[in-house]
Amino acid sequence: MLDNPEREPETPIENSAAEPIRVRSEWGELKECVYGGYDQFVFPKFLQDADVRPSGAFRQFWFDHQEEDVAQADSEYYARWRTQIKGAVDFLVGSGIKVHLPERISDQNMKYPRGENHGVLTGWLRDPFVTIGNNVIELAPRSLFHRRQRFAIRHILAATMERGARYFAQPDSGADDDNEGKPGWGYLEGGDILVLGKKVLVGHSGNCSNPEGARWLQHMLGPDYDVEMVAIDKRFSHLDCVMLTPREGVAVVSLECLPDGVPDCMKDWDLIDVPFEVTKVHMGCNNLTINDQTVVMPEGYPHDAVASQLKARRFEVIRMPYDAVYCMGGSFRCCHQPFIRL
Repeated sequence: MLDNPEREPETPIENSAAEPIRVRSEWGELKECVYGGYDQFVFPKFLQDADVRPSGAFRQFWFDHQEEDVAQADSEYYARWRTQIKGAVDFLVGSGIKVHLPERISDQNMKYPRGENHGVLTGWLRDPFVTIGNNVIELAPRSLFHRRQRFAIRHILAATMERGARYFAQPDSGADDDNEGKPGWGYLEGGDILVLGKKVLVGHSGNCSNPEGARWLQHMLGPDYDVEMVAIDKRFSHLDCVMLTPREGVAVVSLECLPDGVPDCMKDWDLIDVPFEVTKVHMGCNNLTINDQTVVMPEGYPHDAVASQLKARRFEVIRMPYDAVYCMGGSFRCCHQPFIRL
């Protein structure tokens, strides 16, 4: 069920009999998604939008090799990164889940929007778009290296119109680093957006999505949805770095990283609290929900406590190596964006 990344853009991805696009909630059964590619990885320039993402030695590695092809900068690391993402894709396909992969980004589009090399990070495809209900929405990220990711999947997004999706694009963010506070300059990144039925949460750390972006999203979705902003620790990029909702009524969350606490709609939920260090360095909340009984998590002792807590709540927990991926600042959830969750 793997969509061939080498397929020409003009070739239809689906026929008219394909299942309609729909994402009901974070814990809906995952049937189809876009997942990160594993054949192209170029470090962007290390600008302010990179500050809160990598940690430790990997942060310095990125800084030292900005604008370089990672396969050339460190072939051993690149091989591990590629193997781990491909392993996740193979698992999803083997589980009967339809997976779409990105195309390669051209040299010219790597320089979008202002002639500098902003690299290729299509191993993580959560941020350039979001699916809410039957709405497929290209977003306007604040981060420059996220703004070109859409070019690798534009043909996939456009094909959803043939399946009943309402396909939109948020107004583009232009070439400036920051237009914060100006009317009409909304930023949204998919990692900040959690879909809880008709309630939609949008994270706000000051680094990525902003109130103007949330206002635009509410306007676009209309009165059937309630969009609510959630304050998160400024040391993080996105809401999904500090919160996962694998089942209605259950959340994996780092309470230390939510200055105002969890949203009112989650006050009575069963909360699995994750320590700051595990949340920040090991992306302990950023896991992959297959359905409301199954979660995919990285191997390794930093994740053992959360895995045990989920098992105690009768989740099946699937573990696989992913440390070469999440050291970049995004784990399993950051690598995928669903088209169908029922």
